[in-house]
Amino acid sequence: MVNTIVLILVALMALASNVNAAGFRLAEQDAKATGMGNSFVAVADNASAVWYNPAAITNLEGTNLSLGTVMVAPSMEHTNVNGTKDKIENTLHIPPHFYATRKINDQWSLGLGVNAPFGLSTEWDKTTALTRKVATESEVKAINYNLNGAYKLNDKFSFAAGASYVMVDATLNKWHPAAAQEITLEGDGHGVGFNAAAMYKYNDKLNFGANYHSKVKAKLEGDLVATGVFTGPVKTELTLPDMLQFGAAYKYSDKWLFSAEADYTNWTTYRNIVIKKQSNSDVVSTDTKNWKSVWAFRAGTEYKYSDTWKFRAGTFYDNNPVTDARFETRVPDTDRVAFSIGAGWNKGNITVDASYMYLMFRERKITDSLQDNGAGVGATTLNGKYNSAAHLPALTVGYKF
Repeated sequence: MVNTIVLILVALMALASNVNAAGFRLAEQDAKATGMGNSFVAVADNASAVWYNPAAITNLEGTNLSLGTVMVAPSMEHTNVNGTKDKIENTLHIPPHFYATRKINDQWSLGLGVNAPFGLSTEWDKTTALTRKVATESEVKAINYNLNGAYKLNDKFSFAAGASYVMVDATLNKWHPAAAQEITLEGDGHGVGFNAAAMYKYNDKLNFGANYHSKVKAKLEGDLVATGVFTGPVKTELTLPDMLQFGAAYKYSDKWLFSAEADYTNWTTYRNIVIKKQSNSDVVSTDTKNWKSVWAFRAGTEYKYSDTWKFRAGTFYDNNPVTDARFETRVPDTDRVAFSIGAGWNKGNITVDASYMYLMFRERKITDSLQDNGAGVGATTLNGKYNSAAHLPALTVGYKF
C-alpha cells in the first residue's frame, strides 16, 4: 500500500512534461511569432494577437481568422552515473491554435482564441536501463479557451481584458518495481482565469506592449489502473502559473522591423501538491516542488521584401525553474537558447506563415537529486548528465474579410 500511495503521488504531481518551454509552458503559439523568437507582444499584427496582446486587435480591420500549429520534435539523452545512456522516444507533437477577431466599430473589437499553452509529453524508451524505472510516459493536454474584449481609447492607447477556461486531460504511466509492470493513471479537470493587456503607440515608428495572463487553478480527478496492484480514485489541484510579457517594437524603415521583449513566468505557483482521496478527502500525501520564477529574454526582426513576401528571424534565452534538488525526468528542464527563421506570404485575403525554431539546451549535470519518484531504486537514478534539443516547425494560415 505504501508503494501505491507513492505512485499516485508521483503521477499526479507531474501533470505536465515537455522539453519545449521553461517548466511545462509552451510559449510558441503562432508561426509568425515563432519566426520572430516569440518577441511579439509589441507587434501582434495578426489574429494571434488574441494570445500575444489582445489590446492590439483594435488595429485589425474586419474579421480575421487563423489556424495552425507549432510542432515540436524533441530529443533527450540521459547519461547515467554508471555510463549507460537512456533516451526518450522520438515523437512529433502537433498542438493546434485557432484565433478569430472582429472589429465592431472604431473603438471596440472582440477576439477568440483556442490553443495549448501548457502540456506535451515525455516518454522514455522502453529499452532504457535505469531512467525508465523512474518514469515511463507522461502525456498531458491543456486546452485554453480565451475570449477578449478590446477598447481603443485614442490613436495611441488600446486596452483589453478577457477570460479563460482551461481543460486539462492527462494519461500517465509509471513502472511499478514490485509488480514488475507499468501502471496507468488517467485524470482530467478544469479551471478558469483572466487576462489583461495594453498597447501604446508612441509614434509611427515605436510601439510598446504589455500582456498578463493570470494563474489558473485546475481541480483534477483521476483513476489509477493496474493489474493485481491497486485501482482507486484520487484528486488534487494543479495551479498553472501567471505570465507577464512587456516589450517594444521599432520600425526602422519601410523594410525593417525590430522587436525586443522580457517574459516572466511565476512558477512559484508550483510549490506544493496535495493528494487526497476522492471518497473522503483524506490527505494521502503532500509533495514539495519549490520551483522558482524565471525570466526569458527575446528579440526578433522582420524584413519586408515585397507586399507579398516577408522574412523573419529571432532568438531568445530562457531560464529554467527546476532546482537540482527537485529535478525529475518528467520535467528534465535546463536553461536554453533558441534561434528561429520564418517567412510570410500574402495574396489578397489569404496569409500563410511558416517558421522553424531550433532549441539548444545547455547540458545539465545532476549530482544531488532528492527524487526517486517512488521507484525504489534510489535517488541516484536521476543523477548524471542530460542533453536535449528540439525542432519546432510551424505553419499558420490566415484569412480576413
